This record gives sequence, structure tokens and C-alpha cells, in this order.
Amino acid sequence: MKVCHVVALPYPGRGHINPLMNLCKLLVSRRPDILITFLVTEEWLDFMGSETKPKNIQFATVPNVIPSELVHANNFFAFLEAVFTKMEASFEKVLDEFEFASLITI
Repeated sequence: MKVCHVVALPYPGRGHINPLMNLCKLLVSRRPDILITFLVTEEWLDFMGSETKPKNIQFATVPNVIPSELVHANNFFAFLEAVFTKMEASFEKVLDEFEFASLITI
């Protein structure tokens, strides 16, 4: 069976992580031939804890190259700039580590 590998990268802020995880769970419940790598910052992986997830959802992390979730509201524009500039290289590095023929990002 051919497996479709999806990389899901939520915006790293409150209110974005859980909805995307719920969508991922819905996708794999309907299509067992999908493998989802849920990509978050190291900090967000710690926040998520040990929530039960389907076996075809795996986690990967990018380094904490953006201001912490705990303080980013102090300078939201600096946080946005970091998300749009500093996360790209880390995201591409993680993608380079995967070995797959095609990629769908959501």
C-alpha cells in the first residue's frame, strides 16, 4: 500500500495547534494510508503533553527560534516577524531529513 505523507505545520500560537491536530486525527481516521508528521516548536511539544494520538500521526520539532509563547504578547509584532523569517530555515531543515517522493503541506 502506498502511503501519503503529510506534514502539518500549525501557526505556533494558542488557538491554532489543537484545531489542526483535530483535522489531522479526522484525516487519518478516514484514510489509514496517510502518515502525518505534526511539526511544532520544541516549546509547543512540551505544552502538548502526552495526548493520545493515532499511530499514524508522529511529531517532529523545530528549534525554539521564535519568542516563547509565555512572553510573545509583550511584543507581538516581533513575534510575527520571527515566525515569518526565523522558522523557515528550521522547517526546511526538517523537511530535508524526510525521505519521501511527494509532499503535501497544510
